[in-house]
Amino acid sequence: MKDKLLGVHPTVIVRVARILDALVALQAPAIVTAGVRSVSEQQALYAQGRTRPGRIVTNVDGVIRRSNHQIKDDGFGHAVDIAFLDDRGKPSWEEHHPWELLGAMARQQGLVWGGDWKSIVDRPHVELP
Repeated sequence: MKDKLLGVHPTVIVRVARILDALVALQAPAIVTAGVRSVSEQQALYAQGRTRPGRIVTNVDGVIRRSNHQIKDDGFGHAVDIAFLDDRGKPSWEEHHPWELLGAMARQQGLVWGGDWKSIVDRPHVELP
């Protein structure tokens, strides 16, 4: 997981670590699945559901509108994505996981939770305000 946090803002790292520790204590383990993204990675996500197969997962193209996953002027990415772990220890984004709990924890840590968004709900996403 540490490689997923390379380049992520230290404040995000500390707050997300608190969330992950609390989720483990509540027997709902989770991991960071995405941290900093390059322009090309963000463009590939934007193409999904538009010019490439899959469902639309972002409205941010990475060039005209930059993602908070991309490096900001301060030299850090300001967002991560989190997934719960299934019984085999694999990342899972299934509905039955306690997403609302993740959101409550993110808000309590002063982070923005993508599950609160209206246009594209992004429950795995947390970022600095």
